Amino acid sequence: MEPARPSASASSCTPPDNGADTRLRILDAAESLFVANGYAATSLRAIARDADVNLAATHYHFGSKEGLLSAVLKRQIQPINDDRLRRINELERSERPLTIRSILQAFFTPVVEGIPDTRAPALMARMFYEPDALIRPLLEETFGEVISRFQAALSDALPGIPFDEVRWRFHFTVGSMVHLLHINAPLGTPASRETFITGMDRLLDYAVAGMTQACPENARELED
Repeated sequence: MEPARPSASASSCTPPDNGADTRLRILDAAESLFVANGYAATSLRAIARDADVNLAATHYHFGSKEGLLSAVLKRQIQPINDDRLRRINELERSERPLTIRSILQAFFTPVVEGIPDTRAPALMARMFYEPDALIRPLLEETFGEVISRFQAALSDALPGIPFDEVRWRFHFTVGSMVHLLHINAPLGTPASRETFITGMDRLLDYAVAGMTQACPENARELED
């Protein structure tokens, strides 16, 4: 006699699969949908459907949609941030005094090198355009250590510039990079991976000029 098949109610009570494969499929689906549609327009139900898992599995592995977004960000961004920290550590051991160009190259290069194999640039561009209340805590968590480390290195290399001014200039530099990630070429110019790489070279020159320009008198007064 054939064994009885489980009823629909029994199968619905089956605990979600906690295997690594399920978690990976959820991350892959979430990443694709977040990049394509943004956070607000992406539902957990849509992610579960694209991952071919039940909805309970998304809650089991990540707790919430915000928890899933955090995991997606960390998976793509952490390797870039680790590379940035490795590069700045090597610079501090081998190059004295540090130059603004070499510090900024250590910050930019991991993004350029991540283009061929990851969605990190597209994800970063999309996330920076999400509402501040959602994304700022995630950005602080994901980028806080790297930003602080590079701000300190830039400040050391710019002893004549108040730290608060250095911080603002680096903030504008990061903003320019995010804009280039989102729009890879000037309006009226076809955008491509090649225009992005060329743009990053141009951005380096632009950022060095901005970081090193003479400090305005009002900035010194504000610092005092």
